Amino acid sequence: MALAERWLPGAAPTPENMGTAKWLEDEYWRRMEIAVANGIAHALNG
Repeated sequence: MALAERWLPGAAPTPENMGTAKWLEDEYWRRMEIAVANGIAHALNG
């Protein structure tokens, strides 16, 4: 339920909203992983 409140504030905690929030959380961390990897590569390659 915490994920649903973080990503969909004010939305009812329905199974559909909780699934959407889980997907949003997974996408956030996937993109964060890519951004960090790109930042490290940029730092090391100048």
